[in-house]
Amino acid sequence: MKRNQLKKLGITLKNNWRVAVVVTVMMAICGYVFALYGMTRHYITTTDIYIESTDSTGSAEKAATAALLFGSPKMYDSINDLLKTKLSYAELDKMIKVTTNKDTQIISASFDCETSTDSYRLSEVFLSRVQVVLDDYGANAVTRVISFPTEPQRPTFPDENLFAVIGACIGAVISVIGIIVIWRLDNTITSADNLNEQYDVPVIGELMDFDNEIDYLGR
Repeated sequence: MKRNQLKKLGITLKNNWRVAVVVTVMMAICGYVFALYGMTRHYITTTDIYIESTDSTGSAEKAATAALLFGSPKMYDSINDLLKTKLSYAELDKMIKVTTNKDTQIISASFDCETSTDSYRLSEVFLSRVQVVLDDYGANAVTRVISFPTEPQRPTFPDENLFAVIGACIGAVISVIGIIVIWRLDNTITSADNLNEQYDVPVIGELMDFDNEIDYLGR
């Protein structure tokens, strides 16, 4: 890149940096507001349950079986009865996730709701029905909670600060692209070298810009 092009880029940056800052800040604010008001909030409560077999069969298998039972219609009907709601199986299946490791006797359950109160309440109801559901299916196992649920204080998603940073990054990228476009489209002649480069014509003479020069007599 030639010196006059760098000079022109510097002038473009000088003339447009305030706009770039405003765009970046506005995009950060938009990202924060969008996360705050434009997205569904997710409050997640978690708990871990130890499944202990009461017979000679494999305990890890009991845990895996229990994970399936806790996603069964009987479990969901029981939850609806206690919550006094009419949530569909699909809705409950979306809010309740139960996972297990094949080599352990521990299952992990998470409860995803739009409010922290609902998430915590759902976890309590779930824990109160775990042993009942196991007994109804004749699972020959007892449960022990090893990680009790706590009511979440902040939503797991979205993170307003993260969205603000993402918005600022997008704003910065847009600003850089805008400045480059302005710079490339700018055909202002800023020097004799610039004139010779763009139009391939010789420069015979150059007049001094007295407005930008210091009077040698001090006037």
